[in-house]
Formats: sequence, structure tokens, C-alpha cells
Amino acid sequence: MHIFSRSSMMKRSMPETEDAATSAEKRQRSPSFQQPSDVLHLNVGGTLTAVLRRTLTSIEGSMLASRFSGRWDDSLEKDRDGNFFIDQPIELFQPMIDYLRARACETALAPPVTSPEFDNVRRLKDFVRMVEYFGMTPGIYPTELEMCRGEVSTAKISGHPRLGVVSSEYATFTLETRGHKRPIRSFSVILGDVEKIEIGLVRTNHFVKKLRKGEHKGVGAERYSFCLDCSQGGLLYEGSFTKLDGLTTEKGTLIRCQDKGERWLVNGQVVASSIALEDSFHLPPDLQQYSLIPAFSGKGSWQVCEVELDPMTSDHKTTISQAHL
Repeated sequence: MHIFSRSSMMKRSMPETEDAATSAEKRQRSPSFQQPSDVLHLNVGGTLTAVLRRTLTSIEGSMLASRFSGRWDDSLEKDRDGNFFIDQPIELFQPMIDYLRARACETALAPPVTSPEFDNVRRLKDFVRMVEYFGMTPGIYPTELEMCRGEVSTAKISGHPRLGVVSSEYATFTLETRGHKRPIRSFSVILGDVEKIEIGLVRTNHFVKKLRKGEHKGVGAERYSFCLDCSQGGLLYEGSFTKLDGLTTEKGTLIRCQDKGERWLVNGQVVASSIALEDSFHLPPDLQQYSLIPAFSGKGSWQVCEVELDPMTSDHKTTISQAHL
């Protein structure tokens, strides 16, 4: 008959308890155990702050979302107290976090959330650079598609990260900024199953005042609009058509508009440029003096991607130009 003392039983159970605790700790540190509600403690350029994991990961596809997804927590830089270290000034990082927090509690009845603004031009440039570095531009300076000609019930519009349109009837849409004034400089379109499509630019505050139903001419045919007409294979400006030899498109074709219509590429090949085709093509002079926004008229499906914004807002450009006078 074996008699076990209380001390010997404790000695035997302690390793089992330690193993259980270690296993529990490993489970909590595993990527699958991380929760959006986790509170992450950050050291941002020497300033301590705390933020929810879901706030840092709210912009899908960004570097910040990937970094703090939970998969890399063990390998991320930390300070001596275990806080995640971010080597950025708090004066730049905090406005970005505050903006994401504001978006998370945005409602239809509240004032719209606006992107961070800076009176100091240099600080604005540094902020834009940081936002670009973290891949946060689509979230901090968002763009959205809106219908301006056609029947709303005939189209489905998707937002970031897959901006796109599926329209069962011919309709016109614009790509506009939301909550900021950084103009759209360049953009790309991937064609899906399209029956007809025109990709171009329209004059701000003229073409898109309010939604119009019924028949319409489309981008390039209406006044103050200009486009690459994929169906006819050429350029269209206020109804005037210029044929581009060899221009053909199909499902999967990638079309890029650069520098607000000054350069057009199809599958990486230049088809129209104000520099390369100086004698035969230039941005219509009536449009050069106005602010332009991207617009699309078509029936079918297409995706908008690779949206590039001007680094400065129109307000800051005016301030800088006036300062040099």
C-alpha cells in the first residue's frame, strides 16, 4: 500500500499545471487566437498610446492591417516594456488613428468624417508620405463611385477594396473623392463583360450636379466631357470622334488614364499622349483650365483600381502659388 504525502502530490501536479499554463499562453499568442477587440499598446515615436486591433486593421489590404493582423505579433518591433514600437512622430500617426476611429462610429445622421488637415504644408507632405508608406491612402483619402445618369435600380456599385460597377443598362458613373480635396490624378480600369463603355473625364460641378434618369449621351458625347471610347476604338470629345488605329479591347483589358487625360495606355501600351502624339492628340483646351474628375459610361461590368491622387490638395496648391507671387 502506497501512501502519498500532500507535498509529493503537489510536486507531481505542479509540472502539469505549468504545462497547462504554457499551452494556454501559446494558444493566446497564436494568430488564430487574436481578436479584433484586442487592445494593443503602442509606443509611437516615444509616446505611449493604446488602440484596438480592429482600428489598425480596418483598411483591408494595407500594410498596417497586415502588420497588426496578429500573425506577426511576436516578430514586430517592441520597446523594453513590450509595447509595439512605431517609428513615426505621434503628431502624424495620431491624426490617422483618430480618423479611423471617427469612421468606425460614422452614422448617416452625423456630419461626414473628413480626412486630417494640416495648416503646415511640410507636415501635410510628411503625413501623405506616411499614409502612402502604410498603404492607407484608399482609407484615409477615399474615393467612391456614384451614378449620375441612369436608373439606380439597374446598377450595383462596390466600394473599396474592389471599386467597381455591374450595370444591366447603359448608365454613367463618376469617381469622386470623399471627405478631402486631393484631386484624382490617374486611375486604371479593368474591363469585365462589357457591351459598351467609355472611360474619361468630366468637368467638376457641371456634369454631375444631380442624378438624371432616362436616356443620355454618355461621357465624351455630353458637353464638358472627354473619353477613350472603347467600343469605337478612339477618342471622343463633346461628340467629336478621333479614330485610334489598332485600338481594341476585350474582357480583362487594363486601361490606364494618366495625368488627368494627358496619357492613355491599354495593357501597358501608349495609345494616346499629348507628348508622343503631339500633332494628332492633345487634351481639349476647353477642359485644360478646369478641375476634372473621372467618369464612365457603359453597360456591363468593370473594376476601377490603381487610383492615384495629387499629393497636395487644391487649397494648398493655391496657397503655395500665391506665396510665390
